[in-house]
Amino acid sequence: MHINMKLRRLVFAALLATMTAASAATKARGGQVFHAIVAQDGSGDYTTVQAAVDAAPEGRTEPWRIYIKAGIYKEHVNIPASKPYLSLVGEGRQRTQISCDRLCGGPHGVKVDEGATVTASSSNLYFEGINFVNSYGHEQKDGPQALALFTQGDRVVLNRCGLLSFQDTWLTPFRAPNYRNYAVDCFIEGAVDFIYGQGNIFFDRDTLYITRKKGGYIVAPNHHADTEWGYVFRDNVITAPGDAIETQVYLGRPWHAQPKVAFINTKAEVTIYEEGWRNHMGGLPTVFAEHGTTDWLGHPLDLSKRCSRYWVQNEQKDTIWCTSKAVITADEAALYTIENVLSGKDQWRPREVSSRPDAPVVGQQGKYLIWQPVPGAVGYIVTLNDKDVVFTQECRFVFNKKNTYRVRSVSRWGALSE
Repeated sequence: MHINMKLRRLVFAALLATMTAASAATKARGGQVFHAIVAQDGSGDYTTVQAAVDAAPEGRTEPWRIYIKAGIYKEHVNIPASKPYLSLVGEGRQRTQISCDRLCGGPHGVKVDEGATVTASSSNLYFEGINFVNSYGHEQKDGPQALALFTQGDRVVLNRCGLLSFQDTWLTPFRAPNYRNYAVDCFIEGAVDFIYGQGNIFFDRDTLYITRKKGGYIVAPNHHADTEWGYVFRDNVITAPGDAIETQVYLGRPWHAQPKVAFINTKAEVTIYEEGWRNHMGGLPTVFAEHGTTDWLGHPLDLSKRCSRYWVQNEQKDTIWCTSKAVITADEAALYTIENVLSGKDQWRPREVSSRPDAPVVGQQGKYLIWQPVPGAVGYIVTLNDKDVVFTQECRFVFNKKNTYRVRSVSRWGALSE
């Protein structure tokens, strides 16, 4: 009996130690600045983005942060609907690139969810500092459809990202009429219908880069009748390579259904055709309108000849016409705010998701670089000589005078400070 009790105590102690170690290890993993690191040189947890996505847990209710080191990752990435709350953060869109060359049109085309360079099917996603590239469209400057990104979920944020192709660069959600995406400080390249689909999508201070000299179209939406706002472009710049004014482009054309698009306070470095919109494709727009469009010098453009009449033919070959207001007033434009367009019944706050934490104020104490804790930061990134990256939750770092250091805070979503 005494021996059995002793054995039991030993076994219990061993189990307790094992459980404590496992708990500590779990706590350590959960406390990391990023839950997974992707690096082509093997210095991270994974060498491909898809491997990191595959290993991420399902059904999250808090962000799972994946850091992608500099490199060109030539792969198709699929984020399944079962994996919400993923944050993919790169070193900057000029340094971190996900690239593929699949087509969704022509004799070798595949379905859009298989062809897009990145297909993101879940909701509550955050992307920062990454270029999404369809290398066929980007390099050939020609069609057919070659998607860089396909977002299917609600509450998706793109912050300081690039989307590069030629035709059908970004397909926006169509699972529900009022799914919401927010693109802020992004660079979106294309020429033909390169932003298309459905949803309430807010484009905030983005650059739209046109790569065909004549006859291109920025948007080709097919919004559902129940969609509340549609595509809202606010404080965007439309430009092109070379002498941008030599590039002529339509704002868009109605793909199907009842599209809604508003361009507000747009700076057009290119030449927009005087009618603004193509009056025929396959839908009858509810709103195809502008307010406050200027040229590259800030001079207001003449919008008096903008198209307001659109037509389609039904199955009986009858022509059906509709009228859509081409110019909205300042009071009407003032309603197109991020809060009105994107909040929804759940009071989503995408600007809080993409908000940068404060930058650490770094000093020196003996052999350490030191800084005060930054409110809201989950940790810090220390970059050595703009190359080697170290992650820490401490507010100090042993330094070497031979190196140059940069320290950045990381938010709960993975947003990086200056």
